[in-house]
Amino acid sequence: MEQRKAKRIIKRLEVKFNTGVENTAITSDLSENGMFIRTNRGAEHGSVINIKLNPPNARELFLTGKVVRVSGQCQGLLGGVKSGMGVQLISPPLDYMNYVQSILN
Repeated sequence: MEQRKAKRIIKRLEVKFNTGVENTAITSDLSENGMFIRTNRGAEHGSVINIKLNPPNARELFLTGKVVRVSGQCQGLLGGVKSGMGVQLISPPLDYMNYVQSILN
């Protein structure tokens, strides 16, 4: 059952997050209230993480999010499943909201 409340956009952007050490990864998709980060070094479900997002032609954005889904690499009939984590953003800043709106339209 679909639990998403906001439209998601496929968007590959560099992102950095901290789990005790700084990790560099790539976003898979974005929405106004969350993102999926493709990584093999994700944080645990329920963790709160700090995120630095690097949109093209814009300044770096600093976000805070809660890991609401963790997904590992597995094979099935349709191929692999994305490794990474779904992150629900906590009070996303206006700059982030404006960026997502600009690529939604």
